[in-house]
Amino acid sequence: MTGFVVGLTGPMGAGKTTVAQMLRELGANVLDADAVVHQEQSRGTVGYSAIVQQFGTTVLGEDKEIDRAKLAAEAFGDPAKLARLERILHPRVIARVLEARSMLAEDAVLVVEAIKLLESSLRNVCDQVWVVLAPREIMLERLAARGVAPAEASVRLGHQRSAEEFRAAADVVIANDGDREATREQVRRAWEALPRATA
Repeated sequence: MTGFVVGLTGPMGAGKTTVAQMLRELGANVLDADAVVHQEQSRGTVGYSAIVQQFGTTVLGEDKEIDRAKLAAEAFGDPAKLARLERILHPRVIARVLEARSMLAEDAVLVVEAIKLLESSLRNVCDQVWVVLAPREIMLERLAARGVAPAEASVRLGHQRSAEEFRAAADVVIANDGDREATREQVRRAWEALPRATA
Protein backbone atom coordinates (compact mmCIF):
# COMPACT_ATOMS: atom_id res chain seq x y z
CA MET A 1 0.00 0.00 0.00
CA THR A 2 1.07 3.58 -0.57
CA GLY A 3 1.52 6.21 2.10
CA PHE A 4 1.32 5.90 5.86
CA VAL A 5 -1.89 5.90 7.89
CA VAL A 6 -2.12 7.30 11.41
CA GLY A 7 -5.25 6.51 13.38
CA LEU A 8 -6.00 9.43 15.70
CA THR A 9 -8.33 8.69 18.60
CA GLY A 10 -9.12 9.43 22.23
CA PRO A 11 -12.15 10.15 24.37
CA MET A 12 -14.70 12.86 23.56
CA GLY A 13 -13.43 16.31 24.44
CA ALA A 14 -9.77 15.27 24.56
CA GLY A 15 -8.88 17.45 21.59
CA LYS A 16 -8.56 15.12 18.60
CA THR A 17 -9.71 17.81 16.18
CA THR A 18 -7.13 20.26 17.53
CA VAL A 19 -4.36 17.71 17.01
CA ALA A 20 -5.70 16.81 13.57
CA GLN A 21 -5.51 20.49 12.56
CA MET A 22 -1.91 20.68 13.79
CA LEU A 23 -1.09 17.61 11.69
CA ARG A 24 -2.82 19.16 8.68
CA GLU A 25 -0.60 22.23 9.09
CA LEU A 26 2.44 19.93 9.08
CA GLY A 27 1.37 18.42 5.76
CA ALA A 28 -0.86 15.47 6.63
CA ASN A 29 -4.01 14.55 4.75
CA VAL A 30 -6.81 14.35 7.33
CA LEU A 31 -9.98 12.28 7.08
CA ASP A 32 -12.60 12.87 9.77
CA ALA A 33 -14.44 9.61 10.37
CA ASP A 34 -17.27 11.51 12.06
CA ALA A 35 -17.80 13.53 8.88
CA VAL A 36 -17.86 10.29 6.88
CA VAL A 37 -20.44 8.88 9.29
CA HIS A 38 -22.52 12.03 8.82
CA GLN A 39 -22.38 11.61 5.03
CA GLU A 40 -23.25 7.93 5.29
CA GLN A 41 -26.37 8.85 7.28
CA SER A 42 -27.67 11.23 4.63
CA ARG A 43 -31.05 10.57 3.11
CA GLY A 44 -30.83 8.31 0.09
CA THR A 45 -27.76 6.37 1.28
CA VAL A 46 -27.60 2.71 2.26
CA GLY A 47 -26.60 3.79 5.77
CA TYR A 48 -29.72 5.95 6.10
CA SER A 49 -31.99 3.09 5.07
CA ALA A 50 -30.29 0.64 7.44
CA ILE A 51 -30.53 3.06 10.39
CA VAL A 52 -34.22 3.80 9.81
CA GLN A 53 -34.89 0.09 9.48
CA GLN A 54 -33.10 -0.61 12.79
CA PHE A 55 -34.23 2.41 14.83
CA GLY A 56 -37.47 3.53 13.23
CA THR A 57 -38.64 6.95 12.10
CA THR A 58 -38.39 8.42 15.62
CA VAL A 59 -34.73 9.26 14.89
CA LEU A 60 -35.74 11.49 11.95
CA GLY A 61 -36.14 15.25 12.05
CA GLU A 62 -38.89 17.25 10.39
CA ASP A 63 -36.90 17.28 7.15
CA LYS A 64 -36.82 13.45 7.20
CA GLU A 65 -33.06 13.47 7.60
CA ILE A 66 -31.56 11.57 10.53
CA ASP A 67 -31.45 13.80 13.59
CA ARG A 68 -28.04 13.02 15.03
CA ALA A 69 -29.02 14.13 18.55
CA LYS A 70 -32.05 11.83 18.54
CA LEU A 71 -30.00 8.95 17.17
CA ALA A 72 -27.28 9.50 19.78
CA ALA A 73 -29.84 9.60 22.59
CA GLU A 74 -31.33 6.35 21.31
CA ALA A 75 -28.05 4.51 20.76
CA PHE A 76 -25.80 5.71 23.59
CA GLY A 77 -28.29 4.68 26.25
CA ASP A 78 -28.32 1.04 25.15
CA PRO A 79 -25.12 -0.96 24.44
CA ALA A 80 -26.97 -3.38 22.13
CA LYS A 81 -28.39 -0.52 20.05
CA LEU A 82 -25.00 1.18 19.93
CA ALA A 83 -23.43 -2.06 18.67
CA ARG A 84 -26.09 -2.31 15.94
CA LEU A 85 -25.42 1.26 14.85
CA GLU A 86 -21.68 0.61 14.73
CA ARG A 87 -22.20 -2.53 12.61
CA ILE A 88 -24.02 -0.36 10.09
CA LEU A 89 -21.52 2.49 9.96
CA HIS A 90 -18.03 1.07 10.63
CA PRO A 91 -17.71 -0.90 7.35
CA ARG A 92 -18.63 2.24 5.39
CA VAL A 93 -15.99 4.29 7.17
CA ILE A 94 -13.34 1.63 6.54
CA ALA A 95 -14.19 1.58 2.84
CA ARG A 96 -13.70 5.34 2.66
CA VAL A 97 -10.35 5.14 4.46
CA LEU A 98 -9.09 2.43 2.10
CA GLU A 99 -10.21 4.52 -0.86
CA ALA A 100 -8.36 7.58 0.50
CA ARG A 101 -5.23 5.52 1.17
CA SER A 102 -5.24 4.14 -2.37
CA MET A 103 -4.87 7.69 -3.67
CA LEU A 104 -1.93 8.66 -1.43
CA ALA A 105 1.51 9.40 -2.76
CA GLU A 106 4.22 7.02 -1.55
CA ASP A 107 5.55 9.45 1.09
CA ALA A 108 2.20 10.97 2.11
CA VAL A 109 0.56 10.61 5.51
CA LEU A 110 -3.16 10.09 6.00
CA VAL A 111 -4.52 10.87 9.47
CA VAL A 112 -7.86 9.25 10.27
CA GLU A 113 -9.57 11.02 13.16
CA ALA A 114 -11.96 8.50 14.70
CA ILE A 115 -13.47 8.23 18.16
CA LYS A 116 -14.27 4.52 17.66
CA LEU A 117 -10.95 3.56 16.09
CA LEU A 118 -10.00 0.94 18.68
CA GLU A 119 -13.41 -0.72 18.73
CA SER A 120 -13.52 -1.45 15.01
CA SER A 121 -11.40 -3.11 12.35
CA LEU A 122 -10.47 0.40 11.19
CA ARG A 123 -7.54 -0.01 13.57
CA ASN A 124 -6.18 -2.74 11.29
CA VAL A 125 -5.73 -0.36 8.34
CA CYS A 126 -3.63 2.06 10.42
CA ASP A 127 0.16 1.88 10.62
CA GLN A 128 0.24 3.74 13.93
CA VAL A 129 -2.34 4.66 16.58
CA TRP A 130 -2.10 8.09 18.18
CA VAL A 131 -4.18 8.79 21.28
CA VAL A 132 -5.07 12.26 22.54
CA LEU A 133 -5.80 12.45 26.27
CA ALA A 134 -6.91 15.21 28.63
CA PRO A 135 -8.02 15.38 32.28
CA ARG A 136 -11.70 14.48 32.74
CA GLU A 137 -12.65 17.94 34.06
CA ILE A 138 -11.21 19.57 30.94
CA MET A 139 -13.06 17.13 28.66
CA LEU A 140 -16.32 17.92 30.48
CA GLU A 141 -15.68 21.66 30.08
CA ARG A 142 -15.04 21.26 26.35
CA LEU A 143 -18.16 19.15 25.87
CA ALA A 144 -20.23 21.72 27.80
CA ALA A 145 -18.89 24.42 25.45
CA ARG A 146 -20.26 22.33 22.55
CA GLY A 147 -23.68 22.26 24.18
CA VAL A 148 -23.51 18.74 25.60
CA ALA A 149 -25.30 18.61 28.95
CA PRO A 150 -23.12 17.42 31.87
CA ALA A 151 -25.23 14.31 32.49
CA GLU A 152 -25.11 13.30 28.82
CA ALA A 153 -21.36 14.00 28.67
CA SER A 154 -20.78 11.74 31.67
CA VAL A 155 -22.83 8.95 30.07
CA ARG A 156 -20.92 9.22 26.79
CA LEU A 157 -17.53 9.28 28.50
CA GLY A 158 -18.64 6.31 30.59
CA HIS A 159 -19.14 4.27 27.41
CA GLN A 160 -15.55 4.93 26.32
CA ARG A 161 -12.29 3.33 27.31
CA SER A 162 -10.35 4.54 30.32
CA ALA A 163 -7.22 6.62 29.87
CA GLU A 164 -5.17 3.56 30.83
CA GLU A 165 -6.84 1.46 28.13
CA PHE A 166 -6.25 4.18 25.54
CA ARG A 167 -2.60 4.43 26.57
CA ALA A 168 -2.13 0.66 26.30
CA ALA A 169 -3.36 0.72 22.69
CA ALA A 170 -1.29 3.73 21.60
CA ASP A 171 1.92 4.00 19.64
CA VAL A 172 1.95 7.73 20.47
CA VAL A 173 0.19 9.58 23.31
CA ILE A 174 -0.48 13.31 23.03
CA ALA A 175 -1.34 15.05 26.32
CA ASN A 176 -3.70 17.94 25.54
CA ASP A 177 -4.37 19.56 28.90
CA GLY A 178 -4.91 23.11 27.63
CA ASP A 179 -1.35 24.29 26.91
CA ARG A 180 -1.65 24.60 23.13
CA GLU A 181 2.05 25.15 22.45
CA ALA A 182 3.03 22.15 24.57
CA THR A 183 0.56 20.06 22.58
CA ARG A 184 1.91 21.44 19.29
CA GLU A 185 5.46 20.49 20.31
CA GLN A 186 4.40 16.91 21.12
CA VAL A 187 2.65 16.66 17.75
CA ARG A 188 5.67 18.05 15.90
CA ARG A 189 8.06 15.57 17.53
CA ALA A 190 5.77 12.62 16.81
CA TRP A 191 5.28 13.79 13.22
CA GLU A 192 9.01 14.06 12.61
CA ALA A 193 9.48 10.53 13.98
CA LEU A 194 7.03 9.01 11.49
CA PRO A 195 8.75 6.57 9.09
CA ARG A 196 7.39 8.28 5.97
CA ALA A 197 6.75 11.83 7.11
CA THR A 198 8.99 14.62 5.97
CA ALA A 199 9.48 17.54 8.29
